[in-house]
Amino acid sequence: MPIDVDQNQRREDVAAAAARLIATRGMGAVTFRNLAGALLCSTTSISHYFANRQEILVETYKFVVQRARGRRTRPGADGRAMLASIDHILPLSDEEFDDWVVWLCFWTEALFNPDLAAVQRLYSRQQRGLIEDNLRALGCAPESAHDLSQKIMTTIYGIAVQAVFDPEAWTPDAQRAALHDVMKPLSSLLAAAGGARPEG
Repeated sequence: MPIDVDQNQRREDVAAAAARLIATRGMGAVTFRNLAGALLCSTTSISHYFANRQEILVETYKFVVQRARGRRTRPGADGRAMLASIDHILPLSDEEFDDWVVWLCFWTEALFNPDLAAVQRLYSRQQRGLIEDNLRALGCAPESAHDLSQKIMTTIYGIAVQAVFDPEAWTPDAQRAALHDVMKPLSSLLAAAGGARPEG
């Protein structure tokens, strides 16, 4: 990590390296030594920005969530954009698959780590809230949008976990079909908003 890189960029570089380690070798691979090796720097360079491993893990979780959000569209009144946005919460691409591996590792760790559990709760609620905002933008009543967003999130979690462990059976097409089946109640709203109806 060159000295002219600002502090936020250095922290992001460490988080990105940690995410790669977790996706390929598991949570235990996140050590100062492994990170230094991945970034071709000294462990002191990393400890200058992170006091301990816990801080690195929290920053890594935030980094992966923000990276995932960057692949999605903002809430809007277009039905097709709504479907595309929700689709890309699933592990459809290699990067999305890696993100889910990282999240699953974090969820296990969060069971016994209050700091990570708090971060997980926050981002899970925010994600559900974004879906609810999309549904309201399509014309769903507030209560219906809330209930359906819960069902969609539950479905996404179930599909993603199966896809991570059995990617041959849970291809991107199979994932989309399963998710769109749950979203069939939105068909009329999607059509009215100019979007395609869910398949399946």
